[in-house]
Amino acid sequence: MKTLTSTTSQTNHKRIGYMLRMYPRFSQTFVVNEILELENQGVDLHIASLRLPNEGVFHESATRVRARVNYFNDRFIGNVKKQLISQAKLLRRNPGDYFSAMRLIQRHRSEKWFELVQASELLRWVHKNKIDHVHVHFGTDEATVALLANKLGNLSYSLTLHAFDIFRDNVDKRLLRDKINASQFTVTVCESNRQYMVKQLPGVDASKIKVLYNGIDATRFAPTGSARKPMSIFSVGRLIEKKGFIDLIHAIDILHRKGLQLQCEIAGEGREQRTLQRAIKDLGLKNVVKLIGALEQNDVRKKMQQASCFALPCVRAKDGNVDALPTVLLESLACGCPTVSTMLSGIPEIIEDGISGLLIEPGDVQGLASAIEKTLVDPQLAESLSSGGQGRVRERFSVDKNVARLRNLLCESPSDISTAQATTTVLDASVPPCDSLSTEGLG
Repeated sequence: MKTLTSTTSQTNHKRIGYMLRMYPRFSQTFVVNEILELENQGVDLHIASLRLPNEGVFHESATRVRARVNYFNDRFIGNVKKQLISQAKLLRRNPGDYFSAMRLIQRHRSEKWFELVQASELLRWVHKNKIDHVHVHFGTDEATVALLANKLGNLSYSLTLHAFDIFRDNVDKRLLRDKINASQFTVTVCESNRQYMVKQLPGVDASKIKVLYNGIDATRFAPTGSARKPMSIFSVGRLIEKKGFIDLIHAIDILHRKGLQLQCEIAGEGREQRTLQRAIKDLGLKNVVKLIGALEQNDVRKKMQQASCFALPCVRAKDGNVDALPTVLLESLACGCPTVSTMLSGIPEIIEDGISGLLIEPGDVQGLASAIEKTLVDPQLAESLSSGGQGRVRERFSVDKNVARLRNLLCESPSDISTAQATTTVLDASVPPCDSLSTEGLG
């Protein structure tokens, strides 16, 4: 572990809050990875969740997070008197700010009055824990709560925006603009996202939007050196439209009818499961394509280390949703698994076609089949893509380097953030350590 030094005392470092709609979530390994690395780099973290987790399972990595999680009340039941008293206090303290927050909710009909209650709860949590700044993952309900808390109590907050919170047809663009403009800074996971928001959100402060890639631990996701299973294809993700799994099944059908003796496994759960199962049955692929359910992160890693090809043929969903920067692609590349995906959103920022993987047009089933076949039958190409993919992760997607950039932003004062330069490009890897970083617990 690297040793980090600090030029200020322990008492001067910032306390950072992390707020999510629900924590932990099985599908959001990137959030846990980020929190773990921030803690590893000495940041004093506190976590708030608007809702209790309801998935029943979570990855082992969540158990290694040291920060305590505070769960807010997510409904009025049993708390009405206390909540009304809290609202009355806020109204008396600053009626102008309170009515400003009320007007925001009235203006955006999709927003719920209870988010005003959660905003006051957020302010109490921040005050009680002496938190200096709150970072919010995703731009939906949780970001609305942060915006309302900013109006009610001048909360200092920042955002990480991903994909469905940007691209879906039902995204309120004016409200998203307001959330970004009120933030100290907003990071998004790829340059493609940043360009879209600058063009599609009239009045947005482009200087607030920075690109910061998700990172992974390449020491955990790495090849084993053992031979891979011949003619094996693996994929993983929520079984939803934007992952393109139906295209993968049809591509496997093309290759199977050509006489290739394939085995394909798709891990995950989701609302498209019955559709995918029906396609597998109708195409006579029950012995070729298997839906194997949700896997723990360690099991996903083993599959990536063993498969001959990893395929994630992402598409744009009917509601406009896309995958911006799929973490599983980073993990696959790091494991040295020859990888096939699509030229969509931020994916070309991960994979250089022909160098670190193969890219095809979204929805091109024949092209997908051809690309998968190349990785399976051409050992030299497979080895080249394996090496190129690992190099790409080391160069651009190292979790310690990328989280260090986020750490520096979180540790800056609001005035520092507002005057920061070069905010419209990917953050420079050479950012120096934050002066206020605590060195306690590092070695």
